[in-house]
Amino acid sequence: MKSKTIAVILAFFLGMFGAHRFYLGQKTLGFLYVVLFFIFGISFIIALIDVLGFLFMSRERFDYLYNKKYYDLDYQQYLKRRQAFDKSAGPPKKDIPGNFHRKRVTNPQEGISQLKINGKSLFKNYEFEEAVEVFEQVLAYNSHDAAVHFNLACCFSILENRDRALRHIALAVENGFDNFERIDNHPSLAWIRIQEEWVEFKESKYRLKPVSVENAVQKENSEDNDDSVETDMQLPPNDKLLVKLKKLKDLRDRGLISDVEFVSEKKKIL
Repeated sequence: MKSKTIAVILAFFLGMFGAHRFYLGQKTLGFLYVVLFFIFGISFIIALIDVLGFLFMSRERFDYLYNKKYYDLDYQQYLKRRQAFDKSAGPPKKDIPGNFHRKRVTNPQEGISQLKINGKSLFKNYEFEEAVEVFEQVLAYNSHDAAVHFNLACCFSILENRDRALRHIALAVENGFDNFERIDNHPSLAWIRIQEEWVEFKESKYRLKPVSVENAVQKENSEDNDDSVETDMQLPPNDKLLVKLKKLKDLRDRGLISDVEFVSEKKKIL
């Protein structure tokens, strides 16, 4: 584990030689500091800026930048699989129990359970976008599954999709997820916790401000300029319908409305 205190001390006393960068594993930057010191003599100014940056940096932000590989157990498992791949003739087989799409399941509950297992396996194998697709299939069966919403929040946090990560945390809590300590400490949610919106979101007990579909559409329309409005007025009825459906789909893709709201509004438009 890299210590923030040690990094500050090294940056203050030996920062002009890049000692703190070497300590943090950034060897290229460390050599650059040495070069700048002997050629331009300005590396001590950069080191002073680094000192201030470390001092005002939160512990969570420091760990996210420099200690992720130490506390992320999934990353350790990934390294083991990578080493196994280097030593073997071929890549290790993924621990995904069966192929649900090729297996006919008569019991819907068995199918949902299989999807959850597949989604978790994809997540552990760092295939986050594929995991999102599988977890969303589960929500198509049961949109009130709190654990699946939490898993999706983890995926979207890693993919750095702020709106959808916050939305699925809110939906998880709304549907009964009450392990708030896990929300505040889970490594996969580290990125979303350092966003500006997190403090207000946490103070509101992990709930988003209610935004109706009509308000979201009105807000989207208000951002269009006059030319686009005039063009839209000139479109044939069928083209206008396509424009409305496209805007509605965009709202869903950005996480501003749920799949259920999307289907409901789509029926109204059609």
